Amino acid sequence: MLHDIEPHVYSNAFHPRASKPGDVTLCFCEDGVYLKNGEFPRRSDYPAECGTTYLFDYDGAAVHLSDRPPEGAEKRPFRAIRSMAQPDAFLGGTAQHLWDWYRKTKYCGCCGSRMEHSKTERAMVCPQCGNTVYPRISPAVIVLIHSGDRILLAQGKHYAGSFYSLIAGYLEIGESLEQAVCREALEEAGVHVHDLRYFGNQPWPFTDTQMVGFFAEGDPDEPIVLQEEELADARWFRVGELPETASGISIASAMITAWKNGFLPQT
Repeated sequence: MLHDIEPHVYSNAFHPRASKPGDVTLCFCEDGVYLKNGEFPRRSDYPAECGTTYLFDYDGAAVHLSDRPPEGAEKRPFRAIRSMAQPDAFLGGTAQHLWDWYRKTKYCGCCGSRMEHSKTERAMVCPQCGNTVYPRISPAVIVLIHSGDRILLAQGKHYAGSFYSLIAGYLEIGESLEQAVCREALEEAGVHVHDLRYFGNQPWPFTDTQMVGFFAEGDPDEPIVLQEEELADARWFRVGELPETASGISIASAMITAWKNGFLPQT
């Protein structure tokens, strides 16, 4: 999955420091990321006067943001990061998550003053009223609904491709993870699920999300009722007849692969 990057080491302990010539230094804009020869640029690729912001440590070195593009770089769409091999997809996605949060947290939501970077933690602080804002992480559930050798897969209306994936959605205020699974399955496909079993979880920085995965059983004879605002299609597939499914770095892909191999989480 996206965060499985061994033997590389990611550390989000907050140790801000000046960038060095060899440090990975990324620059994002409204519609993409700047790459140099298809790879992440280094600090030495930028003019000396560029400003940088510390993000996190990776393999013992600091990773930074730059406030302007590197020299000789090409702007690529954000999806270019997701198509990279590991561990670059994780590194770039996590940097993109923080960049997006920083650009959306320039002003205080309480008094409207310009926010400042905290000197002691990864946070934005209002110098006028003291409001402190931390990186946004939105919890979501994703569920593999199965019955014997069949699995329920859905095609989202807003997917970039024609692939199928699992039912998923964000938690609502006041509900548990398990309640969210049942609600999303019923809302999106009209399916009642039972016997929920936890599979695992994954950061998905491209949407500021922490995905929490479950397996659940459903009834293939229950009529599917699509939530047409969200889904283009949903149907049951047998194990030998699966369509194109989600990418290999996603938890959805890991769950589908596990199911195809006969794995079922224990209660």
